[in-house]
This record gives sequence, structure tokens and C-alpha cells, in this order.
Amino acid sequence: MTRRRRRFAPHGRTAWLSAVGGAAAVLVCAEALAFWPGSSYQALTPRCDRSELVVAGGTDVSLNSQRRQLIQKWNAGGGPHATLVEISESTDAQHSQIKAMQESRGCGYDVLVMDNTWTAEFAAGGYLRPLDGIGNRGDFFPAALESGEWHGKQYAVPFNVDVGLLYRRDGAQTPRDWPRLLDSGVAMQLDDYEGLTVNALEAVWNDGGGGLLTGERRPDGKALRTRVFPALKRLAARASDPRPGARARGPLAASRSYDEQRSMEAFMSGTPLMRNWPYAFSTLATEPGMRDGARLRYGVTALPGRTVLGGQNLAVSKYSPHPDAALKLVEYLSGTESQKLLFSCGGFAPGRYSALGLRPGRHAAADVRVQNCSAFTQERLDPGDVELDQAQLTELGTAVVSALDRARPRPVTPHYSTFTGTFRGCVQKLFDGTGTDAKTFARAVERSLDGRTASC
Repeated sequence: MTRRRRRFAPHGRTAWLSAVGGAAAVLVCAEALAFWPGSSYQALTPRCDRSELVVAGGTDVSLNSQRRQLIQKWNAGGGPHATLVEISESTDAQHSQIKAMQESRGCGYDVLVMDNTWTAEFAAGGYLRPLDGIGNRGDFFPAALESGEWHGKQYAVPFNVDVGLLYRRDGAQTPRDWPRLLDSGVAMQLDDYEGLTVNALEAVWNDGGGGLLTGERRPDGKALRTRVFPALKRLAARASDPRPGARARGPLAASRSYDEQRSMEAFMSGTPLMRNWPYAFSTLATEPGMRDGARLRYGVTALPGRTVLGGQNLAVSKYSPHPDAALKLVEYLSGTESQKLLFSCGGFAPGRYSALGLRPGRHAAADVRVQNCSAFTQERLDPGDVELDQAQLTELGTAVVSALDRARPRPVTPHYSTFTGTFRGCVQKLFDGTGTDAKTFARAVERSLDGRTASC
């Protein structure tokens, strides 16, 4: 999912990460330059005769940069040297720049770290190699694995899973249902980016629109008019105009300017509840104000209702100069040991049962069994690094498994970018009260799912 602007660093130090600037790969057809977001990394020229593997994805927001650690462990194992190119924290920027490289048939990337909504578009465009050699598929969470399929072929496998979770400060009550949650003033992500699409879809699914705008099934105009549009109208009533001096301010008004980062800032400042992704659990733990010694001043559970299945998948570029080596790297990054490291040391929810001590036939939330980072790696953490203990990781893993049972994919279409831009544009109009009606909304959404330009 989208992580924008900045993330928290251990002990409250702010690590500013530019959205499209120094951390971004600037693509000019196939002869682009990709720059690392730090002076210790050199510029990379994506030439086809290079010997190293290039992994392209978003900014590493895992605790203590565990994605980078995984690449370093791969390199220490004697395989082809790999470099991680962190393009941006913004999912929209990642998509635009990786797609530009693929459209130009550029050989600059071997392994792609993709938002799970990109599979249909990139597979249909001929940008990905089928992953016929991936083994032990039954260990992946089924819904996460399915997000990497297109027309019966596996083009991507889960790197990490994202599901919406409910964070609560000490003393806060957990709402029993979705309406009570929205009326509680919970911090959500309603700014104008992919987070708005995600939060709006969750609102629809939990307010009369269950089963609509999810997967490959297309809702008809009547369902959009009579079930989706009314649910969004009710959401808009709770997220009324947040501008200073506005007469009506609903309980979600402040969330109109929130992304994941700003939601966490509001939560740390006293907002009792927050909807966010699993990575926020470890990110918040780095803040002294959210801890009482080793004890955390907050807890996490599954949202009261359906949630969006997010996450990042791994794929091999059709134009990789080293497809066989790239496949082995995908297998390594998506394997059980790597997934355990990402969870125990990085706070990312894994895509495999085994990474949480589960198996396909035994995967109740109560069965989660995990180790903390130092116990798993048998290594001491560096001074200043933050470590979650076993009980805290078990709480997070339990919440993730519980939420996975209620998780649904966003619409599966090669035209997802057109859909999400149109959909959230319509939601913004409802929020702003600038006017759109059910018929116009339904027509715009139907057209966008087919890749046709439309607006409310």
C-alpha cells in the first residue's frame, strides 16, 4: 500500500524520504538513472550487459530497513549481486515509473516489487514472466497468492501482506461495528491518493455494498446506484468539509488530510483509534511517547468488518537480462526464512502461513507462533534499534490472521489506475459537496473499469 512523505526512525529521529526526488528513479525510456536515497549508494545505469540483479520497488519502511538487510543476506550467500532501487514511498509514483521502464522494454529492472493491484495490468501488457518454477505455493495465504494470478497463470507471489487493522490507545474502547467506528473520530486515510480508494471501499463493503467492487466481478449500474453510492454518501456525511470555519464538521473531518503518516501523527497526539496497516505497529513502537519502558501504550486488532487486501508482490520483468537468477531471488525473498525476518525484525505481515507458525490446515488466529528478532536471527541488535518482544509480535500476527479472514481484493482489472483515479475523484466530490448524482457516479465507475475516461 501507499506510504507517503516520511516514516518515523528509532527514538523519534525523523527520516525524511522524498516522494519523487532523491529517492526516485527518474526514467527516460530505457536509459534511465536510478538513484539511491542516500550518499552511500551510487547511481545505477540500467544497461542490458550488467552482471548484477536490480530489484525495483518502493521505499523500505520496514523497521530497521529489513528489506535492505534481506538483499545484503542474499549477496552474502554467493548468488549474483543484487541492488535494491527504492523508487518512492508513493504507490502512484512507483507505478508510473516502473511502468515507464516496462513500456519502453527497458532492461533496467529484474525483480519488481509491485502493489498487488498491478498484476492484471502488467501481465496483460506483457511486462511479466510467468513464475512457473515457484514451489510450495500451498504455504502462501490463498487470497494473497491469487492477487498474483492473471488468466490462470501465476505472474507474482506475495512479498508482504497488508490488511486494515484497528489501533487503539490505552483506555480506548474497541467499537463493536463499523458505524460506531466511523462515529468515534477514528484516524483514517482520506487524503486524495490510493488510501482514499482503500478506505472508501472498506466503507462501502461494511455499509450495504459487500461483494461489490472487489475481484473480477463487475457490479451493474443498479448496484452502483443503489448500494455503493448511498454508502459513500453516508461516509461523506461523516467526513464533512474540514476547512477552518466550516459550519459542519463530521467525526472524520480531520482524516480528509491524512495519509498513513499523518494518521500516525494524530494517533500519537491523542486520537484514541486509528485504521492503518500492519507496519504501523512497529513504526509506532520506535516513538518514546508510545512506550512505557518495554510496554506499548497501544494495542492492535482486526477492523470490525471487511478490509482491503493490500500488500506487495514480487514479479520478474519480461525484459530482465537474467530471468533465471531473478526467479531464484524471488524464491529467496518470498521464502519462509525471509518472510520470518520481515515479520519478526521488520514488522511486515508475511505472505506465508509458515512465517507465523501456521500451516494451511491449522491457521486459526489463536495458533500464531512467532519469535522475536534476536531469537530468530541469533544476533544482537545494534544500539538504538527497537525490538518487539514475542508477546507483541504475537498480538500483531493474531490481528493480521483475523483480518485476513475478512479481507477482499480491490477490483481486478488491467485498468485499475483509471478506476482508482475516477473512483476517488467521485468520492472527493461527495466529500466537498460540489455535486454528483447516483446515475453519473455509476456511469463513471462502469466506464473506468473498462479503461475509458470518465468523471463525476
